[in-house]
Amino acid sequence: MAEAPEKIGSFILNHKVKMEIDTAGNKDMSALASAKWARLAAGINNVTPAENDTTTNDEYYDGEGFGTSDVTSKRYQFTIAGHRLNGDPAQDYIASKQLEIGDSLKTLFKFTYPDGSYIVGVVTLTNIQATGGAPGAKQTFSVVPVFNGKPKYVSAEDAKKEQSGSTL
Repeated sequence: MAEAPEKIGSFILNHKVKMEIDTAGNKDMSALASAKWARLAAGINNVTPAENDTTTNDEYYDGEGFGTSDVTSKRYQFTIAGHRLNGDPAQDYIASKQLEIGDSLKTLFKFTYPDGSYIVGVVTLTNIQATGGAPGAKQTFSVVPVFNGKPKYVSAEDAKKEQSGSTL
């Protein structure tokens, strides 16, 4: 059987991204090395990033009635959705947090792009949905991990160095 294509024409397919969640519940970037990473992929059929920009909108007399907009902060997040797969470590961890509030919803999250670069940071798991749907349909699953502060960006080159054991 042939391997799944990475591209169609010049377009990279989305299945090349990789999402991982720390099921140990670490809440500090200093715990990256000890994180218990579980891939969030099985049953997932849609991922949508959002910057959640906060903007200031201003008009000035020299703008002739037109305004300006400045981004003053972001709350970067991913809306992740699909079907509930019981027994999947990442989904089970997230589903176990459905009725939690506060710090117990925080953990580490890593999103790797097709080129190998990634962002990682502490997230709050929000809008957890671990069931639902029509009687004859697969159960739904969704979560919105929201980064707390600016996530750390690691270039593809630096990620390769990490994997080979080189220090950054």
